[in-house]
Amino acid sequence: MIPATETRQWPLALRILRGRGQNGNAAKATGHKLYNSGYALVVNTAGTTAIGVAYWAVAAHLYGRQALGRTSAMISALILVSSVAQLNLNNTLPRFLPLAGRRSGRLIRYCYGASSLTALMVGLGFVIVMPHVSAQWRFLSETPLLAPAFVIATVVWGIFALEDSALTGLGKAVVVPVENTAYGVLKLLILLGLASLFPATGIFFSWLLPLFLIVPAVNWLMFGRYLRTDEWATAVATVRPREVVRFTGVDYIGSLLGQFYSNMLPLIVLTALGAAANGIFYVAWTITFGLTLVAQNFATSMLVEGTAAPHRLAELTRGVLARCALIIAPCVGLLIVAAHPILTIYGSQYADRATKLLGLLAMAVLPRSLVLVTFSLDRLAGRVGRATLTNLILTILVLGGSWLMLTHIGIDGVALAWGGGNLVIAALRLPTIIGAVRGVRGSEDAQAASGSPPAQAPSNSALLARPTIPRLRRSGPPGRHRLAKGSSTIRLARPLGRRNRQH
Repeated sequence: MIPATETRQWPLALRILRGRGQNGNAAKATGHKLYNSGYALVVNTAGTTAIGVAYWAVAAHLYGRQALGRTSAMISALILVSSVAQLNLNNTLPRFLPLAGRRSGRLIRYCYGASSLTALMVGLGFVIVMPHVSAQWRFLSETPLLAPAFVIATVVWGIFALEDSALTGLGKAVVVPVENTAYGVLKLLILLGLASLFPATGIFFSWLLPLFLIVPAVNWLMFGRYLRTDEWATAVATVRPREVVRFTGVDYIGSLLGQFYSNMLPLIVLTALGAAANGIFYVAWTITFGLTLVAQNFATSMLVEGTAAPHRLAELTRGVLARCALIIAPCVGLLIVAAHPILTIYGSQYADRATKLLGLLAMAVLPRSLVLVTFSLDRLAGRVGRATLTNLILTILVLGGSWLMLTHIGIDGVALAWGGGNLVIAALRLPTIIGAVRGVRGSEDAQAASGSPPAQAPSNSALLARPTIPRLRRSGPPGRHRLAKGSSTIRLARPLGRRNRQH
């Protein structure tokens, strides 16, 4: 529970922004590392979103709506296929790198290898099957070099995505905005250069080519510098491989569902309404998705810091919620009020047809942010099955609702299904957030899942002050200590083990 003295001081949001803990010392503020990483990732989101707005505005003027719609669907498919191939390792790295010690480099390499091999197989299957499933995807087989480029892109994009998770897990999230800003600028420059050479596929190739510069540079930085410092090169690993495999396997289904229903929406619009309508939808979707990443970034940072300090989870949760509210809520209001002027950047057709759509998608960011926070709380508590069930319900609500309302309302129906599904889940999962804020179960579950001892062990004087309760004599295996008849104290032959201290 929150102390009564704290509620009479600064309001929670203002206290958090001032960076003060309960003792008022900014240098000892709870979650200092968390918020540094969180703000670095938010800066990354702001930078990439701004560049993304400029990128798609230029693309909308240089390419027709048909080309824009097809390429945007192809990029959504790329992200979806790559997400499938990442095997949930983008959640595994932030969760276990703080515990991997000198085995961190090996863990990252294993993740790269597993993701690349899976991406190669899944990408090949996609380019072979999709042209036979839907006529809208025949351009994959009819356009020269596009199919092999898509397969290569799935492999490289998977490594590119895992890099950010690895940097966050290593406590180097400040590199992420630099990396992604450089990628965004290169992507925009290549787009301008390819417009006349590849009028149909220039957008896609502008996404692929910068990766061959960014990916090697970032990996050299991680393996050549960060992992060679004493902090990682000599630290003892406190996590076992089977724990990583078990977490990854159970959480994979839920993460796969989450990627599926979010990346399937542009594909549904393409299949039902065509490429031109999907171009309209994708512009509004991209703008609001960048805002959703703010909550995702803070939730990921909470996952990293909560792993290292599970006893501080209650205060970390309060800090994340306050920061999300102070950053996201004003941006949502701005998007709703200024939707039409913002969309005029892309052209009058986008402003006329997507103003209401952008407002609906912006409102959906608020409940979606709460849902993302619950996913990190579930992973910290080791209850990944609960996160999987949440994603399964969301898949049914979002995709089922989108398909039903798309035929009656049009593109706005997809936004209503997305916002309504996340609103229902946010209401159902609200007790999880309230419990974490109050510290009812969240910290204890996180300690048990991470294998770390409690923050404060009771002192010897406190143990002696506790009343002793005689135990009944009962038979047991050799080595079990029993209380002798008439004795008033309990003597232990050896100190409590680690497992007992956890409970």
